[in-house]
Amino acid sequence: MERSFTTIDELRTEIFMLKGRRIEQEGAIKEKFSSPGAIFGTITGLFKSGTGKQSLLGDLMSHDMVTTITRVVLPLVLNKIVFRKSGFITKAIVTFLSQKAAKNVNSDMFAGLVDKVTHLFKKRPREPKKSAIRIKDYGIPPDSETY
Repeated sequence: MERSFTTIDELRTEIFMLKGRRIEQEGAIKEKFSSPGAIFGTITGLFKSGTGKQSLLGDLMSHDMVTTITRVVLPLVLNKIVFRKSGFITKAIVTFLSQKAAKNVNSDMFAGLVDKVTHLFKKRPREPKKSAIRIKDYGIPPDSETY
């Protein structure tokens, strides 16, 4: 937004316009924080989802319980066990990324994982032991003179 000015009058006009814009913006900010109700409305407006139709609490409750629990437990486990001695910024990034990843975890995926683990530990039926070494019989005796 660099603008070149040729005269001092243009510069003074631009300064005057910027001061007027600053006063308007200050007035808008004072309106947002003028009363406790306005402050509460501004803060709750921050927690609306991207579509604006559903709040953060409604967004959390729309998922199944496995997803909701994962969104809470996964960041705690990662920050307390894996990234124990890391800094605040690293923990904040891990928390953000793990909550985004937890949205993909649902009860169907969790049930499939449990099925795979239990399949590993299931007893498989044993195949009957084969008798001693069998010699393949091609119909020609081994000591014949046919070759």
